[in-house]
Amino acid sequence: MRTRRAGEVVLGALVCWMLAACGSGDKVTVHGHVTNSAGQQSQGLTDGAPALAGDGTVSAAATVRISRVVAAGDLTTLAEADVAADGSYTLELDDEGQRLIIEAVSASGATVGSALLDSTTPRSGEGARTAPPITSESSLEAEVFVQMVRDGDSPDGVDTVDLRARLNAEQAAAVRGQLKATAAESVEALGAAVRAAQATRIKAYARAGVVVTQERLFSASLDASARLDASLDAGGQSAADAYDTFFAAVRAATPQANDAQDQQAEREASVSYRMAVDARLSSGAGIAVADASVRAAAALEARATEAAVKALLQGANAADLTVQQANTAATSLRASLSSAPSASAAATAWTGYNTQLATGGSASVMGAQLGVTGSNQLAFDSAVHTGAQAGAVLEATLGTVLEQSGKASATALSDAVVSAFATYDAAVRGGATATLTAFGPKATTGVELLIIAEGSFRLR
Repeated sequence: MRTRRAGEVVLGALVCWMLAACGSGDKVTVHGHVTNSAGQQSQGLTDGAPALAGDGTVSAAATVRISRVVAAGDLTTLAEADVAADGSYTLELDDEGQRLIIEAVSASGATVGSALLDSTTPRSGEGARTAPPITSESSLEAEVFVQMVRDGDSPDGVDTVDLRARLNAEQAAAVRGQLKATAAESVEALGAAVRAAQATRIKAYARAGVVVTQERLFSASLDASARLDASLDAGGQSAADAYDTFFAAVRAATPQANDAQDQQAEREASVSYRMAVDARLSSGAGIAVADASVRAAAALEARATEAAVKALLQGANAADLTVQQANTAATSLRASLSSAPSASAAATAWTGYNTQLATGGSASVMGAQLGVTGSNQLAFDSAVHTGAQAGAVLEATLGTVLEQSGKASATALSDAVVSAFATYDAAVRGGATATLTAFGPKATTGVELLIIAEGSFRLR
């Protein structure tokens, strides 16, 4: 064995001292803000009610702590820091981490709000990671993630970026307005819904020939997540604009799936998500949360659908007027969904969009793309009728799944939903393709538009 000389020992000791004095250079820095998001702060947070922030959170928060979620949903604290008067804080961790929980804690030790940090890795060129601001929405996201782990999910098996995309401020406000026991049930239901949506999304991709894992999707979207958090923390742009940028970045980071495959995966994830919510919150005090959740799913599906239609038309070299017609319909849909006061209003908005896209006859985007005339009108109408029949069968099949699923596992629910859509796609593609032969090469685009229109936002 080699014996170290005295000079080496002294030099080693000096290096260790310098590294210690400088913080070793390996510290991971996270900074962020506690905010007073809209709504009243919940009371009795020490007795198990979800802590969903609200007015007074900044003054109530004395410290923040960042923790790792371990088995059974327990939290292991990694670091703590004081909260400044303006709600800002800076945390220093010994190691990098993913899927961490940041809690705002009162002087008495009660959690008053929280946030889910997807990763401590900062944006390119920056030395610190900016956390999402602690709001009611971020608190619900953190609560749902912890609940999912309590219910048996592996902490590393949850795509927290996708989870955050499926929850919004309206859902948080609805949960915050509930009594303790009901709020806990809502958090559990949303966890089940996210689990079902993520399981369905992976299986839908696989059916489309896209081999991808939950972890791969999560990892690919971390840079977009970091940029979103920085934008939300800075507050320089609207949350809507920040999320538009975020979704575009996530889409760009997952090139293994094209826009059509992404739309198919999301339409099916949306159905599973809404089924899981309906099975648990369709009556009583949970109705408000269920309604907000349906509208959230409708908006998320609209983003994927708009992108798929745009890519489809561009790939087919559609006329500018046809592309503009599709863009106008999509813009109208998103505007209607953003102001929809209820789930039924969201369903009405989707029906209107699908009519403009394909089911409204020759004046639709599909009709414009195909170039419907008097001589081929009958073939066009026959194809639309075929799509409507397949859509009706799909709706009935999904209705049966909903009736029989109850609180079915994510595996069973996702299998049933993906199978129903596989049958639907085959029926439309086979029947409409044969009918639209009169339109030549344009028939393929018409079939795909019809599949999107009749299959979007099903199980209203």
